Amino acid sequence: MENNVCASLERCPIFQKGIFVNDYTGVAYKNMYCLVPGKFQECKRYQAAKATGKPVPESIMPNSKKSLEEIIKIINSK
Repeated sequence: MENNVCASLERCPIFQKGIFVNDYTGVAYKNMYCLVPGKFQECKRYQAAKATGKPVPESIMPNSKKSLEEIIKIINSK
């Protein structure tokens, strides 16, 4: 995969575990965050994983309203 799209796309649990109500939601997230050059860096999941080096809970969406600090606190509490 090119460096300008998310390298984690193929193994991202929100796409692997079928957590979306329908396939269109997953496709929309991929098109908004994962596949747009450079846009993946705005993904809260990407940011949290990069900051902690730990898995991000499946409940955290790319456009989460939680701050990065709140997400990191959740990750570190597990």
